[in-house]
Amino acid sequence: MINFINNLFKVHLKKYEAELALHYELPEQLQVDTLANLLVTMEGTAFGQDHHLAGVRHGAGFAERVPVRNYDELQPYLRRMLRGEDNVLSPDRVRWLAQTAGTTSGQSKYVPVTRDNIQECHVKGSWMTLAMLHMQREDLKIFARKNLLIGGGVYDPHPDNGFPVADISAILVHSIPLVVRPFYIPDVKTATLPNYERKVRIIAEMAAREDSITMLGGVPTWNLALYRHILEITGASNLLEVWPNLQAYIHGGVSFGPYRETFRRLIPKPDFLYQEVYNASEGYFALQDGEERDDMLLLLTNGIYYEFIPFEQFRSGDRTAIPLSEVEEDVPYALVITTNAGLYRYLVGDLITFTTRSPYRIKIVGRTQEFINAFGEDLLSENVENALVKACRETGAVVKDYTIAPYYLSERERGRHQWFIEFLELPVEQSVFTRSLDLALQRENSNYAQKRSNDFAISELEVIALPPGFFQQWLRRKGKVGGQSKVPKLANHRHFADEILAEINTMIGES
Repeated sequence: MINFINNLFKVHLKKYEAELALHYELPEQLQVDTLANLLVTMEGTAFGQDHHLAGVRHGAGFAERVPVRNYDELQPYLRRMLRGEDNVLSPDRVRWLAQTAGTTSGQSKYVPVTRDNIQECHVKGSWMTLAMLHMQREDLKIFARKNLLIGGGVYDPHPDNGFPVADISAILVHSIPLVVRPFYIPDVKTATLPNYERKVRIIAEMAAREDSITMLGGVPTWNLALYRHILEITGASNLLEVWPNLQAYIHGGVSFGPYRETFRRLIPKPDFLYQEVYNASEGYFALQDGEERDDMLLLLTNGIYYEFIPFEQFRSGDRTAIPLSEVEEDVPYALVITTNAGLYRYLVGDLITFTTRSPYRIKIVGRTQEFINAFGEDLLSENVENALVKACRETGAVVKDYTIAPYYLSERERGRHQWFIEFLELPVEQSVFTRSLDLALQRENSNYAQKRSNDFAISELEVIALPPGFFQQWLRRKGKVGGQSKVPKLANHRHFADEILAEINTMIGES
């Protein structure tokens, strides 16, 4: 009976497999159709009327009438929506507010999530991800056993309007179709608890007693905390001793590179599948479409129309965006989206590059506000992540989280980069790790290598190891606890670095 149910779901996934096939055959046409459908739906909204969108069906006319906006610039419309006014940005009623706290800077942002957006973007993206997994491995038993998901939190309703507020992953958990909920643990209430430490403890006790888990899902950082609890409870040396039927892990939210070796030790199974997804509060954007790939297929039929601003141009203040058909490979772009939730030509804040144009595959290379260019090095997150992975591989270190800031030139010493790192596993010798990291970064970024040549402009980077749990406590003190709260990886200033140093000095003084 169980295998029969699993086979039924495989049949259901076939329609998503067919839709994915179109991404390889007619990608530009998919985007033309998506924009036309969005404009038909949105032209009668307050936003559509203000921008004279009636009859507009093509990208050029749309771009002429609607400027590219960030969250703050969309606020006049968002405030009306938050007051409960209907048909402002979308004709569909708002069901949730997705809390997108991002990094420690600034206040939490609330992105409207409508029923159409939930079903035709986020839930659909999840089905497409499962379809992609089945295309890679037909023997998957996702709907024959149990699947363990650790999602975000559901928080207090918004004080102005009573709309429910949650992390997007918690909204997805709430939106899991009733017919498939029996195949997922924990229950919805537990999976969406806002207190992460308590949630991890409860789920660990529950999951340690369940031996039929086949698929895992969630952000690597919180999942690692959960798995370590489970190993402590069971006394097992790896997760296969607890769950021998494990087959796949769906992950996103942070770069997986620094955690890959740790997961391989936790799940020592050569044919175990790792499936990366790019799912943000604003939309389900991309998924990994091959077991050996390190990029992701851009999803073009999820109610999202994409545009792209070359990053160099964006930094100069020019927001002229280009459509998908005009992008080039290996050029960093600021991502601009128009969605079925009512975000129009909206700056997500992410930087991506295209790795291929047939089909359109992308990598996330950073954030528009996260880079370091204090000495002309023009460092992006992708450079940092790649260097960190290499240094960890060479020294046996495992990094939990980090942030980087410039240390400026003075009369007495050259400038350098300061890396504040919280390790899961310390390197045997920190000096060896530091040297390895610096050399790897020079290989990743030629501008950095030039500035480092003979210590010409900047000295070797400095690594400051932080005590376990430091970043979690730091975020909590800033009121930033939850699945959407992240440590800023790169800052072209010292605000965060000086905060951290002050906190370290306080801890030393109290000890």
